[in-house]
Amino acid sequence: MSVVTYTALREIEPTGYSKAASDISVAAADDSFNQIAAGLLGLLDDQWFLVAGYANAVNNGWFQANGNSTTTKITQDTTTSLVTEAAGPSVTIVGYYRGLGESYNLETDSEQISRSVAVNRNVKKPLDGGAPEVLLHAREVFIDVRTGYIPEAQIKQWREFLASVEGGETLTFDAYGTVAVPVDPVSVILETADYSDARIRGALMYQLSLKLRLL
Repeated sequence: MSVVTYTALREIEPTGYSKAASDISVAAADDSFNQIAAGLLGLLDDQWFLVAGYANAVNNGWFQANGNSTTTKITQDTTTSLVTEAAGPSVTIVGYYRGLGESYNLETDSEQISRSVAVNRNVKKPLDGGAPEVLLHAREVFIDVRTGYIPEAQIKQWREFLASVEGGETLTFDAYGTVAVPVDPVSVILETADYSDARIRGALMYQLSLKLRLL
């Protein structure tokens, strides 16, 4: 197995949960969101949700659900600083499987892992033979990875991972470890932000090729 560890920053996978209403209030007493119309059911424990529309800034942003939502209440455990705010503003609540700025792991049974080294140097050869004069400028180590087969249910998280590191963000790669048993995790960056995910075996599986640069 191989493991990548990344921070979710872009293209975070939505759950499909989406609410927009003007009757959703905030209760500081239990740091929850509440709706009179009883339409909040569907958000699951530990899923994340993004709130927008409240006058108090602390009531907007990313929160993690603390238990499944009920028809009238969403409780969260991300903050204990929500401010009581009456219903009235037009509020949106959108659910996500993972949270902005949170760390996540992905495992794959890598089909191929290869290591390569790129050396930038100047070489001057003496006219009379003998050893050349070498000036070493830089040395970069790359890891080329072809993932194992990725099920349809996981490909959106892999796209989330790639989008989250396409700006040169650092990630961790463990070529032969697992989440439970790390072997040799190293810090790397995605060398190129361009990628394609090839669908294979009908519509059931995908495969990715990644080029990583060791830091």
